[in-house]
Amino acid sequence: MRIIVAGGGTGGHLMPGIALVQKIMQEDDNSRALFVAGDREVDVRTLSRYGVEAVHMAARPVGRNPAGWPGFVTGSIKQLRQCYKMTTDFGPDAAVGLGGYASFFPLVAARLQGVPIVLLEQNVVPGKATRRLGSFAAEVHCQWQETLRHFGVNVKARASGSPMREEILAGTRDQAIDKLHLEPDKKTLLVIGGSQGARAINEMMIAAARDLAAGAPDLQVIHLSGQADREAVAGAYREAGIRAEVVAFLDDMWLAYRAADFALSRAGGTTIAELAACGVPPILVPYPNAADDHQRHNARAIADAGAAVVLEQDDFTPGRLVAMICKFITDQGLAKRMHMACLALGRPQAADVIYDALRAYAQTRTDNGAVEALRPEPATKEHT
Repeated sequence: MRIIVAGGGTGGHLMPGIALVQKIMQEDDNSRALFVAGDREVDVRTLSRYGVEAVHMAARPVGRNPAGWPGFVTGSIKQLRQCYKMTTDFGPDAAVGLGGYASFFPLVAARLQGVPIVLLEQNVVPGKATRRLGSFAAEVHCQWQETLRHFGVNVKARASGSPMREEILAGTRDQAIDKLHLEPDKKTLLVIGGSQGARAINEMMIAAARDLAAGAPDLQVIHLSGQADREAVAGAYREAGIRAEVVAFLDDMWLAYRAADFALSRAGGTTIAELAACGVPPILVPYPNAADDHQRHNARAIADAGAAVVLEQDDFTPGRLVAMICKFITDQGLAKRMHMACLALGRPQAADVIYDALRAYAQTRTDNGAVEALRPEPATKEHT
């Protein structure tokens, strides 16, 4: 089976694709997955770290300035031609779109050649790429049941969940606490504050550190701060006397999820999916400038299920934050109910469901012989 996986620009778009590639390669050594991503640092660094076979292309949406349109049109035609040739050379059985601008032209090229496209959507409100390509997709796999209402009756949309890397669900709490040098008897807060638009979370934890130490003396923190704020965040915890493991980024996220009793985070779809699958109830602060206000919709969906609490940016003050954190620690009944609600929402088997769908498309194309016309001839000594 050969699959093109296209998308990127943020970790939220990349990680489900990486999880799906891992699943494909795990199930069949003869399969091949080609990741087509943007050329931004996050795309290159992340895919390189996971050893994924990848092609990186410039992926820049047009701005509002009309002067940029001629260059955008010329660049789009060039990119579509590149994607068309890449699809011809690779000969995929299916193409998977992860969202983001980087997914658009690879999927269009695949569809023009009769390759079935499958879309993954992590947010309650579908992104632009998903909305524009949904009617051309063989299937759309969504994280949320609420997302299905955004598609017409002719679109095959399913609430399958978001593919998750194997390591996310690995290990035990004791192993994670030991590796992170934390104390097993303390409540652990995971703060995810190093991604796009999350500096406000870092700054708020710095401002709240002293009050938090006084109000929750048995609390310890794992804080993913990003590189720019790491020293300031670590210094604030140190001065307040809070035991904390502060890192710019954490490759082994299973450590954080396994050690955490609850979390403080933005409301990106992939992060919420991972927190839910691991049973970690979050305090969510939706990023107010997210496209289509999708983070607020994500946050409301999980909060309505009783698996999270929402703290809007306008209400995000040290006092409110400390009060919420102390509530999690002191109200064990609330913490337990939210933990169970998270697990009920989580879909850790999403990769299996989507893999089975891709395998069915591959088998159908093989039986029909359609894929053979696309696949290149095996290389010979004269060609190498």
